[in-house]
Amino acid sequence: MELTKKVKSTFTAKQDSVAVAQGKQLNKYILSQFFIQLVNFQQLIKSMNDFVGDGKYVKTSTLFEGLSLCLNKTMSEMLHDRYDVESQVEMIKAMMKKNGVKASDIRIKSLYPRLIKLSMVIDKPSSSLLNGQLKVQLEGLFGEPLKINIGKVRNKTMRIQVSSSRNYRIEHGVAYVGKHGNKISGDSYLCENFQNGKSIIAISDGMGNGEIAHAESSMALRVLKCMLNFDVPVTDAVRILAELKQQSNTDERFFSLDLCVVDKENGCAHFYKQAATSTFLMRREIVRKIEMSGLPIGVVDGSGIDQMVVDLLPGDVIVMCSDGVIDSFLDTDLFEKRIIRNIGNDVNKMTQDLLDYTIRRSRGNVNDDMMIVAAQYKPIRGERLVVRS
Repeated sequence: MELTKKVKSTFTAKQDSVAVAQGKQLNKYILSQFFIQLVNFQQLIKSMNDFVGDGKYVKTSTLFEGLSLCLNKTMSEMLHDRYDVESQVEMIKAMMKKNGVKASDIRIKSLYPRLIKLSMVIDKPSSSLLNGQLKVQLEGLFGEPLKINIGKVRNKTMRIQVSSSRNYRIEHGVAYVGKHGNKISGDSYLCENFQNGKSIIAISDGMGNGEIAHAESSMALRVLKCMLNFDVPVTDAVRILAELKQQSNTDERFFSLDLCVVDKENGCAHFYKQAATSTFLMRREIVRKIEMSGLPIGVVDGSGIDQMVVDLLPGDVIVMCSDGVIDSFLDTDLFEKRIIRNIGNDVNKMTQDLLDYTIRRSRGNVNDDMMIVAAQYKPIRGERLVVRS
């Protein structure tokens, strides 16, 4: 009850500060995004409750910190749109004027990084402006790739729409089997694309096998997904998850976490590992092994998670495995060679082939849960500026 009061008072105070600032009202887009996040917040509370479990006790401060991190992120997005609108409008007008173009009727829905949405009317646009110069200028102003849609010319003016670009995507595949061929595996995975242009790929290996291990690992990934959906820093989200587990861990159960966060537009992958096996990055015919140490979630308080950043190129494939796969090989050379043999295959075929190969190497014996997740970094078909008829 005390936690509910604290959250409510914090939420109300932040909401009021946004709504009445400078005597203005929020636009409909910001409000719609806000209500979406309210639903996400409800899902976060439910996932935390399920993860902790009935009859378990955790520190109120830990729960409150996790919820506050998400609320603060939501409010910071609204405040960003709120206080930067007027200055951004003037910057856009000045930049366009510098290039001999008058911009008017600038309608801004969102200025938050990776969620930019706005439109404007420009007078007498030159051919050079329409052939790419405008895109370059606006990308320099906002500091990120943009998509520009150009409307029909009317009385020597036209309306253009500007939004954050989506030039790359993540395509994933998964194959798994439970111990002794059981349908239920203690391993769980997560592949999710977020609105801010990031994607996450994760495997969690619950202690033991079967339904209990699966429930433990899947609920952990659900909490993580909910927090990352608010763009909370990964290190903070993992720390909160670890503290919740440690405080409620009366059965001394633990689980591993293997997580990769891909910033698709910047082309970089952030790897985080807690007691997880090697990850493999295939680039053309070369496989790089990514290894880090770390204790299972629930052993310590979650501070100091190991991480590594790797630049990606289009076509790169990330392969994650649970320990049931890696333990089937004396060393990983043969597994790496098998990955290379899958060049040209889509990621679904690749993961199934790697799993079948692992089982054959084990002479058909599945002595532990096995899971393989592969994700390929791919460009989206290029888009050109098109004048609507």
